[in-house]
Amino acid sequence: MSGTHRQPPTVTTDEVRNTVAAALRMAPSDIGDDTDLVKLGLDSLRMMRLSGRWRRSGLKADFHTLTAEPTVRAWARHLSGTATEPAPTKDGGHRS
Repeated sequence: MSGTHRQPPTVTTDEVRNTVAAALRMAPSDIGDDTDLVKLGLDSLRMMRLSGRWRRSGLKADFHTLTAEPTVRAWARHLSGTATEPAPTKDGGHRS
């Protein structure tokens, strides 16, 4: 092992926006960086599918973190590994 730390891949807001737009069947240009994706119609089932897709592609996608701040900007930060994770609760869950 070389001892170098591998950086997580950078996920852009445009990549997240395009993925969410496809899930919602709407134009990416209709989704702002800070638009509440739930208010646009993104339900928990679709969020679970998106987080599963991202995990299968090798990204760290935590469903609870995604639901805590459902915006393109927050998701791009989280998927790039630069977001602050919610503190775990005593029962092992996450605070919102």
